[in-house]
Amino acid sequence: MHRKIIIVGAGPIGCYLGQLLKSYGFSPLLLEEHAEVGRPVACAGILGKDVFKHSQIPLSKKSIINVIDGAKVQFKNSAFLLKRDGVAYIVKRDIFDQELSHGLNIEFNTRFEGAEKNGPGYNVKTNNGEYYTDLLIGADGPHSKVRNQLGFSSALKIYRGLQYRIKKEIPDRDRVEVIYSKPFSLFTWVIPEGNGVIRVGTMAENPYQELENFIKERRIDGEIIERNAGPIPIGTSDLVFENNAALVGDAGCQLKPITSGGIYYGMRGAEHLARAIKDGNLKQYETDWQEAYGQEVKFCLMLRSLTEGLGEDVLLKLFNYLKDNVHLVEKIGDFENHSSIAWSLMSNFKTYSTIGTLIMGVLKRPQVLMKALQRK
Repeated sequence: MHRKIIIVGAGPIGCYLGQLLKSYGFSPLLLEEHAEVGRPVACAGILGKDVFKHSQIPLSKKSIINVIDGAKVQFKNSAFLLKRDGVAYIVKRDIFDQELSHGLNIEFNTRFEGAEKNGPGYNVKTNNGEYYTDLLIGADGPHSKVRNQLGFSSALKIYRGLQYRIKKEIPDRDRVEVIYSKPFSLFTWVIPEGNGVIRVGTMAENPYQELENFIKERRIDGEIIERNAGPIPIGTSDLVFENNAALVGDAGCQLKPITSGGIYYGMRGAEHLARAIKDGNLKQYETDWQEAYGQEVKFCLMLRSLTEGLGEDVLLKLFNYLKDNVHLVEKIGDFENHSSIAWSLMSNFKTYSTIGTLIMGVLKRPQVLMKALQRK
């Protein structure tokens, strides 16, 4: 059993992992570079209901400020509505994270600066001194210093997200808007907090310009009361290094490749990691993760890579096919596992003409297919 465990990063996944390890009898130390948990905010703050339903420990619902019953999805001049009661929650992410941190041993204002091997473990260097640990875990986000310092193998691209909180009432307080600039990878969103405030954000090549243009086009004239920004890692990474170091959450690219949400997958990763630590077999962590989510992630990465390289005419055809089959998406769509939608639609004989259009689009740009097939 690992006597000393250090988790770098006291975000939601680091704290969730800490709570799981505590429940197994461990006493992990969390190192957090900021002065408090939950700040700065770097997330849209919309969580599927299964984040709470599938948690292995009870999650406080103090952070929930609104319940979402569906979405309006748009690309160009085409749009459709998705309806599903209570499909997601809007949360205050700082409160969500803080509730997860209660009772954990966290050292704040402590920045990870490096690690050196010392016998079976590591000497961890920080701005506040040095620590020894038997097991080092990186839960330190998209630009993980643990991942980079120890040389974990990875194949990822960092995207950029930007969000404004704006004082504004909107009529549909139980519905989010998703406006694609490129289905199904780059998009802008409008999220109602339900309290006279909306969250308007984007994931784009130039998020500031994209967001400013969107706000101007929509004539959203309310007061901006908060700005949040953050990186989003899309790709894959090894999760275990030499049996005494591991990555979890965004540090290990454990997030949904299509919508870029990281909480649900990060929590599942934390559960597999905590179980492997309890059982004394860290290698089992990567095996269990790949068996549970490896194929889902790889398939969605391939879809993302494929659509990123297609022309707007083909993308519009695909989008309109989704629009024409919205009832099927509502019936079988999984907020957390997006491949279920793709497989169900592809098994429908009405899809064949759309698949033909997709094939022709790929044949015009064979490099797109090669890039998609090269994804890990």
